[in-house]
This record gives sequence, structure tokens and C-alpha cells, in this order.
Amino acid sequence: MALEKGNGSEEQMSVDIKSGEEYREETTDYDDGTGIAEGQDPETPEDDRLKAMDIAETAGDVAGEDLQEPGAVAESIVTDQLTDVVSDPEYTAAPETERPMSYADVVNETNGAPASQLPLFVPAGNGREADELFFPPFSPPGRKKGTFVVKTILWVTSVLVVAMAIFLIFKVTNKGVEEKQSNEKVPNNSSAKTSYAEEISIPEAPQVSADPDGPQISTLTSETDKQPNLANAAFMKASPSVVCITSYKSGEDYVLDKIGDGSGIIISADGYIATNSHVIDDNKKTGVLVTLANGDQYLGAIIGVDKKTDLAVLKIDAKGLTAAEFADSDKLFVGQEVYAIGNPGGSNYSNSLTTGTVSALNRTLSTNGYVRYIQTDAAINPGNSGGPLINDNGQVIGMNTAKIVNTKYEGMGFSIPSNKVAEIVNKLIRYGYVNDRGTIGIQGTTCNLYESKLKNVPQGMVITSISATGALAGLDVRTQDIITAINGVRVKSSIEFIDELSKYKPGDVVTLSIFRVTGRETMPSYTFEVEVTLQPDN
Repeated sequence: MALEKGNGSEEQMSVDIKSGEEYREETTDYDDGTGIAEGQDPETPEDDRLKAMDIAETAGDVAGEDLQEPGAVAESIVTDQLTDVVSDPEYTAAPETERPMSYADVVNETNGAPASQLPLFVPAGNGREADELFFPPFSPPGRKKGTFVVKTILWVTSVLVVAMAIFLIFKVTNKGVEEKQSNEKVPNNSSAKTSYAEEISIPEAPQVSADPDGPQISTLTSETDKQPNLANAAFMKASPSVVCITSYKSGEDYVLDKIGDGSGIIISADGYIATNSHVIDDNKKTGVLVTLANGDQYLGAIIGVDKKTDLAVLKIDAKGLTAAEFADSDKLFVGQEVYAIGNPGGSNYSNSLTTGTVSALNRTLSTNGYVRYIQTDAAINPGNSGGPLINDNGQVIGMNTAKIVNTKYEGMGFSIPSNKVAEIVNKLIRYGYVNDRGTIGIQGTTCNLYESKLKNVPQGMVITSISATGALAGLDVRTQDIITAINGVRVKSSIEFIDELSKYKPGDVVTLSIFRVTGRETMPSYTFEVEVTLQPDN
């Protein structure tokens, strides 16, 4: 920016607004009386800066403002000085590009710099014919970015460190107090113990020793104590007929490859014993060791096995054994007192007695449709299988067979009724199998009412497998076919199918009504009939 006045000498001043630095380029030609006197030292920029500071200080004193923030007073002074220069009659207007700057122009040029960095006018004098703009060569330092955040972090860290130190001191101090209190409450054998005991006056125990003349415990007896109760009488009568059966894998030494332990019932004096089929692994070749109630042991031979009713018969070479008595299970009633005898856990707990009642009759299990069971809450444990369920008279009313093993159930045991045991065991002794029970060589499951409605099919027994050598082999019968009737008698479940089929013997011809689901729109589902000859179930 250049300021021109009349025809006098021209003095140019370059200003760097961003850095606040100024420098002056002087010409060598001055008119007489208007330039700097020969030999006179020109004023330096530092002199200009000091004068500018004096002007600003004066302005601040007038306005009562602090020097660091001239504000509006500085603006007024700058504006007045510019007005004085322009109103001077000797002032020659500079070109548009070099016209003196107003205060707003200065602010715009400096991009809104703070007041402390705005240029100030230096009045004429000391060799200057015109007032000149002067930019302070420095600006007050501003606050560095991030200082507040750093100070905040340091403050929070200090607080946390102090809090942790206080916590540790409290914990160590409290621990010492607790140990001290503990030592006081549990005195040891030191002298401190004696003083503590004396302080709270603990009474001393009496000084005693064994006394030959001391009191003695005596037991009393009466006539009623000599009479056994019903449970004991029943046990005493039935327990000699209960044996422990230990099974071993076929073809192996009896002391190796043990399968498990179970129980059995002596049914004749000459050594016939009834038990569960699963006790001997449903196999006629299983090795068997029989232990009597008196501890005598015998090797046993398996006579017959019937997996469908879970019954089996074996024989030992013994004479004069005590055979059990069998009662009529059809006369049982719910709530009747019953007792289970067996060997839970094997021979270590042989001849154990548990008591209970008849919980229900004619129960069916999903695993077997050939038996209607007695449900009892008398404890039946592993090893009780094959043992007797007896009445008050010590007579067998059932054979303990199964229990529901589940954390959601308690006291749900099942026994095969004595009448069913007698029916099957008698046939096994005579024939080695159930000779009069026919079979068609299939297995199935029930299609109940809900499933039938859901799938739009009739209720009945769904065939799940067909034996390759069974009575239905070679006929147009498939798995997933549903048997709905036998000789015109409607059957709605696998249990009803078995009950109806058991009325016929091997060699009998029966007609099965079968429903088939095609699964095709072009061929709807249909019912057809098949004639089949029953085979022996051996």
C-alpha cells in the first residue's frame, strides 16, 4: 500500500499482514524541507512500534480499557486518524487500488484477526509527512489446543490413584483388625488363652473318668414284641424262594465278561427258576450263576426265553428247594399293601425288602403290548428284576420287571401279574417257547386320533418293519401301511392289534384290512384286504 501527499517525496511501505512484519524501502531523493535532514538518523521500525503502543495506551486510558483489548476505542482512533489524513488539503487521492484502508477494510484484510493484532496508525512527524499504518510485530499467545483435555485426564488419574491408595490402606487395616478379632475369639494353647478364658469366666469341665458302677442301658421286651408284623411274616415266608442270578456272556468263563445281576423265583423244589428275559440278556446261551438265599451257588441252564413278555425259565441241579406260592393277581386292588424282595446291586444286598402299595392295575408300557402291568410305589432298583412282588401272606402276586428312571418321576415300578407269569412260564417249561401264540412277522406303532386327523388317515397300527421270513413276506404289504381291522374287528392301536391277534393260533388264517397312503393326486389313498396264515412265535 502506498500513501501519496502532494508532490513531495514518496515513501513506500510493504506490509505482510499474516506475519505482522514490516519493512521500509526509502527513496534517495527528498525535496528540501520535506525529507529527513542530512545527517539525521531515520526512525527505525522499533521507534514506530513504541509510538504505536503509546497511541494504543492513550486510547485505552481514555476508554478505561485494558491495553490488551483496545476494542471499539482502537477502532475510533484509527478511523479518526484516517479522516484527518483524507481531509488534509494537501492530500492527493491514491489510485483505487492504493486507497487508504478503512477500519472495516483492515478487518477484512486480516480475516477477522483479534483486536490486538489489528494495525495502528503512527502519526506524522519525525520525518513522516503522513500518518502510516503500523502492524504490531507480535500477537499475544493464545491457549494451545488440547490443554484442557490433558489437564482433565491428569486430574481424573490423580483422583483414581488417591482413591485406590485409600482403598488399599482401608483393606489392609481392616484385615489386621479381623485377624486380631479372630485370634481373640479362638484362643490357642498360649497364655493368652488362659487370660481370655478367665476374662469371660468359661466354666471348667468336671474331672471324670470311666466308672465301673456307672449306669447301664437295658432293653425291654414284651409279648407283642415277640410277634412279627405282616411285612416280616411275608418276608420270612417268601425270601427262601428268592435267588440272585449273575449272567455272563455266552461262551466265556463265568468270572469274565459279567453282564449283570438280577433276581429269580424258585417255582419247584427240583430247581426250576423263573426270571426276566432281560436278566439273562434274552439269550439261551448266556452263562448263569445262581446264588440261593443261604449262599449256596449253582450253575444254571436256560430252558426257554420269551422276549415279548420279558419272561424266562432256567434250571439248576438241586433238590429240596423251597418253592414260592403264587396268588391270583386278578383279585388285586388299588391301595393293597405289597412288598418287593430282590437283590438290588447284586449279591452284596441280596434279599432286600421294600414296601409299598398297588398304585394302579392293567398298565401298558410302550415297549411291550403283550402284558398289562401292576404299578407299585415299592422301590424297584437295578437287581430287583425277576424278583417277586408279594402280598401280606408272602404269596407271589407279580414279578418285578421295570421302573421309570427319570428325575421327573419317583416311585413308579411295574410288575408282571402272577397270572401272566404262570401262563407263559408253564409253556416255556413244556415247549421252550409260547407254542400257541401266532405271529405275522411285523412290528408297528400306533396312529392315534390326533395324528389321524392331522394326516387325514384312519386310526390303527402303522407297520414299521416286515420280516423277510414272516407271514406277510411276498404279499403286497408295505411299511407305513395302516392295519385297521382283523377279521372285521376294528383295531385302533398296536395294543388292540396284539390283543385281537392273540385270540388266534399258529396255522389260523386271518383277514387284515389295510389302508394305504399313496401320496399322489392321480391315485388317491385306498383300503384293501389281505389274507394271511399265522406262524408259530418261536
